[in-house]
Amino acid sequence: MRIHIVGFGAIGTLTSFYLRNSLDPKHALVILHKNAARVAAAVSAGGIVKLEAAGVTRSASGFVHQSFDAYDDIAYRRAEDRRLARLAGKPPPPFYAGPTLPESETHIESLIVSTKANFVVPVLTNFLPRLSSSSTIVLLHNGMGVYEDLLRKVFRNPEQRPHIVVTCNTHGAYVRDYAHAVHNGVGDLQLGIMPEPHGRDFEAGARADAPHFAQQRQLRLDDITPVAGDPHAARYLSLRNTLAALTAAEGLGAAWRPIYDVQMAMRRKLVVNAIVNPLTALLGCRNGDLLKHPAGMRIAERLCREAEAIFRAQWRAEAGGPTSDEARGAFSDVRFPDALLADKLFAECKRVVRLTQANTSSMVVDVMRERDTEIGVLCGHLLSLARTYNVRAPLMATMQDLILLRSNVPLDRALPWTNVS
Repeated sequence: MRIHIVGFGAIGTLTSFYLRNSLDPKHALVILHKNAARVAAAVSAGGIVKLEAAGVTRSASGFVHQSFDAYDDIAYRRAEDRRLARLAGKPPPPFYAGPTLPESETHIESLIVSTKANFVVPVLTNFLPRLSSSSTIVLLHNGMGVYEDLLRKVFRNPEQRPHIVVTCNTHGAYVRDYAHAVHNGVGDLQLGIMPEPHGRDFEAGARADAPHFAQQRQLRLDDITPVAGDPHAARYLSLRNTLAALTAAEGLGAAWRPIYDVQMAMRRKLVVNAIVNPLTALLGCRNGDLLKHPAGMRIAERLCREAEAIFRAQWRAEAGGPTSDEARGAFSDVRFPDALLADKLFAECKRVVRLTQANTSSMVVDVMRERDTEIGVLCGHLLSLARTYNVRAPLMATMQDLILLRSNVPLDRALPWTNVS
């Protein structure tokens, strides 16, 4: 098996480390870098990945390092050979046509994408020639709405679409140095397989009508493909192997869950991130500072109420519920998921803030470094749903506008004290 990882930040480094520690060395783990110069730097540093946890730093080796375009690596090595020859006073090596890379080097069997959400579409557009319907893509980004963007902009033909695994990640990590991450918050990683066009039921073993005892109902890799006796096994083998590799990686805490459960967890995390990330970025504070004052509590509660109204309207529309105001209440109160009620969302927000009180959100760093933020897949996704289902969310819209404004106004620069009015 050959797994590629793109996005070598904190979560990409953490995932690379735990996968390499658990995978048999015969399985290649390829880290994709932005350019060949980064590849050369990684290789010259020994090609290792470091992970620090509880004050202990461990290293993993045995990675393959490549740039986004494998042919760029060949061109870089040629240029480096010519440079070294000049420094040594030797004639440059003769130019030669490079080798044609075998399909095993260019085709991507399994791709773990741990970039920020706003880079997922352009990154996968770049890799489109190397992907096929038998490939598997694992999305580790924050927020929601990226999967829908991929189907609309990148994988328009369902027959050619790779298998896509969405995730809800609760690990906390930050980058100490390139290829060196600190795992400062042990969480878990829920994996859910999005439906595919041929109708294969990946969750057959966990359904109520499954032909075995209730206590034995569980998701089974054989429902992806049993391999033996499956004439279409080649199409599904990378999906089975990717799920097996991730769930076996000790330290990742990865578990394959029904897609309904994963999407429910993603919605709850979305609301928490849509509250914590923008507020900390606007205030320039740590997570734990947010709810110390009643004003922070009131803002969070209002946002949770708006989120519940949005999710309730979406659920009602997708469930085919009644449209009359008179009938809506009973229908939604009885069957609407408790996990998406405003008080439950607010409780989750307080829980996460308490657990991560010493942490700095990624949006704080993005704003400080004048980088694009993920506001579009946090508040932006919720506002897109609000427009679709005709729900008012004025505070959520204000949060998004404030971040867009904050990203374009250099508040951290000194102002002149002349002409003070």
